[in-house]
Amino acid sequence: MSGPFESSLKAYDERRRAELVAAFAAVESAAEPVPEVRFAALRDPALRRTLGEMLHRVGRQLIRARSGWTSGYRDDVAEALAGEARLGVSERAVLTLVLIHSVAIPRAEGRLAEDTWTSPHPTPVDELRRHTQMPVGELDGALRALRHAGLVSQVKSTEDTLGGYVPGPQFHRLSPAARRRLQEELILAAGPRTPLAAAVRARRRASPAP
Repeated sequence: MSGPFESSLKAYDERRRAELVAAFAAVESAAEPVPEVRFAALRDPALRRTLGEMLHRVGRQLIRARSGWTSGYRDDVAEALAGEARLGVSERAVLTLVLIHSVAIPRAEGRLAEDTWTSPHPTPVDELRRHTQMPVGELDGALRALRHAGLVSQVKSTEDTLGGYVPGPQFHRLSPAARRRLQEELILAAGPRTPLAAAVRARRRASPAP
């Protein structure tokens, strides 16, 4: 592990090196954000900067998520990969519906914080069926693919709440810039004729992406 990161690790003794490598492995592999208290390299600002340098070397960045830390693609790397379609049309359509019904609508109604992509408001399967023309088998296949990719999570029904699907753990890995872009895309998808969508389009025309 230390080979590619030797220049970042050389200033540290073996114990600190081990702490940095352990934190690197944790933020890269854990599905949920890693609590800061678990690793010295996440608690200590100097070690955290070094951890950020290590991630940067492999096209990643350290991301604050809730009360912990995770990692995600650097914004420049994410932009370079954006043109590579990794989801089919069905998967993209179903994911958009989950984001609209689990995030956009509750946020518009004041039931969800503005800068979060986790949600306690699952989208029922019946809602997905009602808003798509997909055969049941195609919808189920899209949901399986999204679950496997960590893009949606299934919430079981309880006595008090109806189950369904919410955004998955991969959304923790979005950088602040990526979250803003996704929020704009969701505004355009959910209400293309709204004043807010018009403001998004005007801002993009005024500041086109490089």
